[in-house]
Amino acid sequence: MNTVINPFEFAPMPHIHFGLGIRHKLIESLQQTPPNSIVLITGKTLAHPGEFGDVLYQSLSAFCNVKHFIVSGEPSPEVVDNIVTDCEADSGMVIGLGGGSVLDAAKAIAGLIPSQTSVMDYLEGVGKGKPFHVKTCPFIAIPTTAGTGSETTKNAVLSRIGEFKKSFRDNKLLAKQAWLDPELLASCPKEVLYSTGMDAFTQLLESYTTLKPNPMTDALAWQGMTLFKGAFKDINSTNPIDQQNGYSHLMLAASLSGTTLANAGLGAVHGLAGPIGAFFDAPHGIVCARLLAPITQANIKSLQTLDTPQAKVTLEKYQKVSQMLNPQQDHNQLLPGLVTLLKQYANQYTPQGLAEFGLTKDNITPVIKNCRSGSMLGNVVTLSDDQLIEAIHQAL
Repeated sequence: MNTVINPFEFAPMPHIHFGLGIRHKLIESLQQTPPNSIVLITGKTLAHPGEFGDVLYQSLSAFCNVKHFIVSGEPSPEVVDNIVTDCEADSGMVIGLGGGSVLDAAKAIAGLIPSQTSVMDYLEGVGKGKPFHVKTCPFIAIPTTAGTGSETTKNAVLSRIGEFKKSFRDNKLLAKQAWLDPELLASCPKEVLYSTGMDAFTQLLESYTTLKPNPMTDALAWQGMTLFKGAFKDINSTNPIDQQNGYSHLMLAASLSGTTLANAGLGAVHGLAGPIGAFFDAPHGIVCARLLAPITQANIKSLQTLDTPQAKVTLEKYQKVSQMLNPQQDHNQLLPGLVTLLKQYANQYTPQGLAEFGLTKDNITPVIKNCRSGSMLGNVVTLSDDQLIEAIHQAL
């Protein structure tokens, strides 16, 4: 019997350029049809002399007017609005070069420059709720970490620590082009690659087992997870070819995770990670890595109590992922084996418990109160408050 394919939509994609060293072709491409002006958004480190942010700025400045802004840490609405105000409404293009936070800021800035409006007019849940019917500026994304997949999503995540972490979301915010150069990962600190890579893997696993997957997201999520497997080992190899392969696999897996989350949604890990990021200064990738095993365990336990086609399919998916990651397991050990493997990933690559960032058993009530919207709605089962609290306790 053939499986029924439910109706689904698939969001637009940026024009993707992938390859080792391909970032240099971006400059050649822009020289051929130069915009009247460019707004360049980078992180602090990438702006140092000799780094690609500085190289890009110097190269672009040779043939058009460039304004360069540095975004450090997770962007706030005020950071975005201040940069928008400092830019001309007729700016020709925005280029974001950096990790997920830089790309999110650049994406929001590109969306607001022509209208010179505030992001608080549109920010989900905390903004004014205005429809986003304005002209936007073309946006080019160049990721330097392999994590959020922001280069392939339509949302920009902004936050005020202690208040909220919310998305500015619209199809018009999607990058026109995404330039994926794995060589840019080589200068990224290993601990950053580990935490951002675990974020990407979490997004792939959650979108693969979410409430509303579709055949396209399943295929891409599976491909992303197979790319992720062994990538951390490869980047630590003494063989330069293995290192290049590891960086390439991580970068492509992260971009695929952005595509799958944009089309299938996420789950309870990101449902908790949002409010944790709002109330605590905790790195997003570490939060996801530490929560992935306990949330997966809670999902599996709840699914095993249900006698529904979706529960059966999702449990089979968890088994399939477990076997792919560790083919040596007995079939009847695949589900507990997956949880064990995810715990090993967290302990090896993100050993910091969430207690290091201020979370305790006594101060997580605001997280639980604010976790029931957004990504939590995509979780394949509804987890109780007690289950979510237990998952956080295990992540401490």
